[in-house]
Amino acid sequence: MFVMRVSYLYRILGVAFCFMPGLTNYTAAETAPAAKSAHASPSVVMAADPQPPFTYWAPARSTVRNHPRQPGIWVAESKDGSRKYYFGDQCRASEFQSFVGQSVYALPVRPANAKWRLACSTCAGLSDMDRMRMNVTYDQQTRTINNISCG
Repeated sequence: MFVMRVSYLYRILGVAFCFMPGLTNYTAAETAPAAKSAHASPSVVMAADPQPPFTYWAPARSTVRNHPRQPGIWVAESKDGSRKYYFGDQCRASEFQSFVGQSVYALPVRPANAKWRLACSTCAGLSDMDRMRMNVTYDQQTRTINNISCG
């Protein structure tokens, strides 16, 4: 009976030991700030009031305006008529911009309370909207990150 209890105790300790690295990664990812770098500041015409907190998402030489019906959403319109939408930084995408151009494997461990969606830029996917989710798009062949944004 005593041998069975000791054996059971060793199993529990073994399982706990296996999960320990994951728990330390979780803690580090939760408390440590994401990689920081200077954000790209493209040359844009700012016609928005209030202005968005970041402009790294806007194509160069585009005009940034407030969304006509939704406060907290900005639109960058290029001369060719294309538009890119910015939904704010609730998902903290601005802190991860230094990973654009790097491999998807360079991303840190996702914090437990964060929502991330990794998707290849040419693959089919859902177009559902969640401002708290960070979308990471990457090239399917090279696995290089093309874009990181909320939405």
